[in-house]
Amino acid sequence: MLFAGALAGMPAASLVTPADVIKTRLQVAARAGQTAYSGLADCFWKVLREEGPRAFWKGAGARVCRSSPQFGVTLVTYELLQRWFYLDFGGQKPAGSEPTPKSRISLPAPNPDHIGGFRLAVATFAGIESKFGLHLPRYTVASAAAAAEEALSDAGAPP
Repeated sequence: MLFAGALAGMPAASLVTPADVIKTRLQVAARAGQTAYSGLADCFWKVLREEGPRAFWKGAGARVCRSSPQFGVTLVTYELLQRWFYLDFGGQKPAGSEPTPKSRISLPAPNPDHIGGFRLAVATFAGIESKFGLHLPRYTVASAAAAAEEALSDAGAPP
């Protein structure tokens, strides 16, 4: 599993290298004689014009060597925590494991037409208004619609 995560992390780490090169160039203050950049597009075109397309891949090998093992460790950690705490993220429980304790969180039934990580998202954010010391107001569809109408009326737009 560690190897599979690291292997999957290689293209993930390398394909974002051009964006990281641009980000790094924008973060570093230009010294005397160096090119200064005023934004994303400006940085992209100046690097392309002055250094060529290969400049966007500088450091790709180092990024893969640093990041791909991190992907492997993250995958192994996720899988082990799921097994140890019997979290149901839509996967299968390992054969021979203890019965899953009943959850204290009541989750709405996922829409069967939905494609994606709905169950994971609901489990992650269920009760977030009181988790981590946060005390956020609860919003319902009706209160969100009323807030949107109020915002429109405050802006002078017709409802």
